[in-house]
Amino acid sequence: MRLDQLSEDGILERIVPAMAGVAAADPRTRDALGSVLVGPGDDAAVLQLSSPRLVVTTDTLTEGQDFLPDATRPAWIGAKAAVQNLADVIAMGARPLALVVSLSAPGGAPAEAIEEIMTALSARAARSGAIVVGGDLGRAEALSLTVTALGVLPDGRAPVLRSGARPGDILAVSAGRLGRSAAGLALVLSGRRPGRCRDDREEELLAWHNAPDPDLRRGLIAAENGVHAMLDLSDGPVRDGLRIARSSGVDLDLDGTAFAADVAALSPVARRLLDEVEAASDGAPAGAAAGAPGGALHRAREWVLHGGEEHALLACFPAGALPEGFRAIGRVQEPEDGDAPQVLLDGDPVPGAPFDHFSG
Repeated sequence: MRLDQLSEDGILERIVPAMAGVAAADPRTRDALGSVLVGPGDDAAVLQLSSPRLVVTTDTLTEGQDFLPDATRPAWIGAKAAVQNLADVIAMGARPLALVVSLSAPGGAPAEAIEEIMTALSARAARSGAIVVGGDLGRAEALSLTVTALGVLPDGRAPVLRSGARPGDILAVSAGRLGRSAAGLALVLSGRRPGRCRDDREEELLAWHNAPDPDLRRGLIAAENGVHAMLDLSDGPVRDGLRIARSSGVDLDLDGTAFAADVAALSPVARRLLDEVEAASDGAPAGAAAGAPGGALHRAREWVLHGGEEHALLACFPAGALPEGFRAIGRVQEPEDGDAPQVLLDGDPVPGAPFDHFSG
């Protein structure tokens, strides 16, 4: 059934019980449920906070800009919307509490798709101990999903800021592998679609781009174990690392060997995509040697260093205090006299251009 065949109340009657059922069934939402004094159904939600310090963030997914409808699935859209907001709350050292969701969709959109989006969003939030407490439903020419996430800082814990990195710190990431989302995006742009990839590896990368699923609990562990600075990887290690560097007044020196396995894992996919470009251009070379600009290794390295939307956590820890679930990828050091803070790779400037929402 299409949305324009239902009233707004009719749509809500389908999705609200589904979301509430997901939250109530997950024991991780017990604290959040006890904090909701007024939930969906009134003019606004009312929450009982366990701390006077509230952490708030918001983000939007828009059809055509952040996802292509035929290249993803409704459940993936919902899960990704939850993850990108939960990661921001957790990167501040806060415990997620609640999400508020504003969803706009064309009248011809299937009601089942909207139900899948909201159910998946609620389920992913529940895994981090948060619940959906309200929002807005509207009509638009394209699907758009805006989520506002609320979290609380435990008593006595300062927020984890980007400005806390110190020379001598270890730079670490909570992801077992980097670059998967960027590789998945490259597959989408090459024409791959769910269920129609060349092999299981491509299907996995496509799914990770559409619905990255990092272990966000590691951020709470980091906050409990003396992390100095932290943010979520939305724009890649280089661009996000530069945010820490500038905020903290330090240099971050990435260790190239720390990314070797990440690059190796993605190189076969990069090689395949380059071969396809070459075949489509009647044999004209698509790139240079593997490690040179344009080659497969180079492209895989670009995905790892500059690829965004992983939503794992980039963090700086005191030396010798790296907690379980994080791996070292570099170090924090004093900038050279007179130099602006920067991100380096084995002591040299990092080649390639990081992602920018508003670049050319």
